[in-house]
Parts: sequence; structure tokens; C-alpha cells
Amino acid sequence: MKKDILLRGLIVLGVVWGIVWGIMVWSGDRKATPDKVEAMIEESVFEDWSTTDSATLSQVQRNNRREKMEEISNVLNRLDLRQRKQLDERGSVFDFFFRLSGDEKLQFVEMTFTKSAARLMESFDEMDAKEREKMVDRSVQDMVGGKGADALARLKEEDPEVLSLVIQKGFTAYYQEASAETKMALLPFMDAVGEVVQGFAQPGRSGL
Repeated sequence: MKKDILLRGLIVLGVVWGIVWGIMVWSGDRKATPDKVEAMIEESVFEDWSTTDSATLSQVQRNNRREKMEEISNVLNRLDLRQRKQLDERGSVFDFFFRLSGDEKLQFVEMTFTKSAARLMESFDEMDAKEREKMVDRSVQDMVGGKGADALARLKEEDPEVLSLVIQKGFTAYYQEASAETKMALLPFMDAVGEVVQGFAQPGRSGL
């Protein structure tokens, strides 16, 4: 009798630990980190379609790529502002972005900017003043001579339509999602972006 009770107890305990382990694995697999995004990009092995005519590609090829782009963007959109900045500085997302076709670039901008803008601005609002200032300083430096400036300049030359959408989404998030305090803190960065993409209007600037 005691053996039966002990056996049942061990089975129940094993089931409980199996559930706990499963939850841990499930959560870990879905945890959004810069490393996770980079690993997904590497595993996806995107071919360079930047100069490819999409009309020559099969629907299956396009659908497969779009599914992978959605998976990557879903994790990317869960990163907070600090993680996004860390990822930008590594340059892996920029490298991935410039392997996309023109249509795919537009799709990826929609997948990321539209869904994550409000969260990123909220994350910026939650920083203390000193951390916010440090983040802006680093971002301005990146716009002056870092990967961010290189990416925007390259977009301006290769895909002006995509750059126009990026600028539109970025400034829309700035004017609609950011608090008054964040707008003031981000002014140096927005000015730096404007200098890199001279010739593109900054919508709503008069409303500051």
C-alpha cells in the first residue's frame, strides 16, 4: 500500500515538474532579447533580394520570406528601448534589412514601426532624466557618424520610397506618441535625423 502511494506521489511530482519545465522552456523560447533577434535572422538565411524583381519570384518564395519577417518583427517589437538601441549598434538588423527587396522593406517598416512606436516612446518616458539624456547623446552620435546615419544615407540613395515611409512613421510616433517632456529631450536626435535626410520634410514641426 505504501509503495503504491509513494509511486503515485512520484508520478504526480514528475508531472508537476514536467509542466514547470515546459513553461520555462516555452517562456525562454519567447523571451525577447537582442541575441534572440540576431539568432532568428541568422537561422532564416535570407538571400539578398535587394536588386531582384519581385515579379520573377514565386508566391511560395514570397510567402515564406514574409512569414519569417513576421516572426522576426514579432520578437523585435517586444524589445524595450535599451535593447533596440543595443541591437541597432550591432548592425545585424540593418544588414538584414538591406537584403530585402523594395516591397519587403516597405512591409518590414510597417511590421515594426507601426506596432512598436508607442511602446518605445513609453519606454523612453519611463527613463530617469540622466538615463534619457545619455540615450539621446548616444543616438545623436550614431546619427552623426554611426550605423544609423549610414543606414539612412544608404536608404536615401537606394530606396527613397522606403526612406520616406521610415521618416513618416518615425515623426508620426514622435509627435503623436511621445510626451511633451520626451519631445523636448529628443529634439537633438530629431534634428540629427533631419540633417542626414535633408530634403525630407519633418511633418508637424511647426506644432512643437
